[in-house]
Amino acid sequence: MDALFHLRDMIASLDAPLVDALCQRAVRRRNEALYARDRFPAPGLRDLAGAYATSRTLPGRVRLLRSSYVQILLPQLCVTGPDDEVACLAADTACLNALARRLSLSIHVATRKRESLPAALQAAIRSRDPLRVEEAVTNSAVEAEVLARVKRQSRKTGPSPGIPDHIVAIYADWLIPLSRKIQVHGLLADCPEEAGGAG
Repeated sequence: MDALFHLRDMIASLDAPLVDALCQRAVRRRNEALYARDRFPAPGLRDLAGAYATSRTLPGRVRLLRSSYVQILLPQLCVTGPDDEVACLAADTACLNALARRLSLSIHVATRKRESLPAALQAAIRSRDPLRVEEAVTNSAVEAEVLARVKRQSRKTGPSPGIPDHIVAIYADWLIPLSRKIQVHGLLADCPEEAGGAG
């Protein structure tokens, strides 16, 4: 499990620039005209996780995250209104790149969990039930630590008192659940189909 702890340290090191990027984006407004081409519906977390886990490049992963970022995250961070378009798009790019890097480690976390395969996770994988696998990979104590760390970091750099709560909500309601589903996809994708009949 040392490798898994090391990955958690790496994730923590990626949370700081991601939170900082989100705080920097929150300084600016959201000009809806900039996002007119992003009107197609954002995918559900499960569909997004599957596509993300099978994408191999950072640009490909950024592209997959864009509609969710525009439709779900930005409205939580920014008020609507005109702003400097170049600065806004640069801040969006920084956020999307930081998100993609942070979520990429979820694939490696799944690999480490598969290598250790505790009994509860083995049974969940054999069931091939995504909800059961997600329950088995969920570590509520670790998630609580992540949320506390994110809140501390966003309080250091947040442009207004309400922004830390918005960023914590993004993590709690979107990023952490998506990370779990990416892990689930990886674990089930590497499990032979016939394992569903075992046990």
